[in-house]
Amino acid sequence: MGFKYTLKIFVDEQTARRAIITPEVVRKMRNTGTRMEYSSGILNVTTKENHDIDEELLKALSRAIGKPVEAVAELEVNGRVKEIFRGKLDPFKPLGVSSISDSEEEELEEDEEDAMDEEEIFLDEEELEEEIFYYDEEED
Repeated sequence: MGFKYTLKIFVDEQTARRAIITPEVVRKMRNTGTRMEYSSGILNVTTKENHDIDEELLKALSRAIGKPVEAVAELEVNGRVKEIFRGKLDPFKPLGVSSISDSEEEELEEDEEDAMDEEEIFLDEEELEEEIFYYDEEED
């Protein structure tokens, strides 16, 4: 079962062309086998089959665009396409801003914190010593 990611970035043609030829973007595209095509106001970033969208490529592309832009990410599996992201790509917040509201995001963060508080993590003395020695050995 193969899958493919496509990121659609809504940007003007001049900005898209400038971003596509940026040396850092070109290098990362080649290294990851990612394709980029511009058509009708949309820069399509498509991965090779069975590969995720490279985070470093997205950061480089976002910096090359230089301003916040709207984007939609889609995952295609067995011919069916599902939207997995809709929001802004921002060079100052390289992993993007999703379409969920700030209050929803705060609520999700609080839920995660509550879940972590409920989990009690204990290490017995032997496990603790192993962790300490493990880190000491790495420093050498």
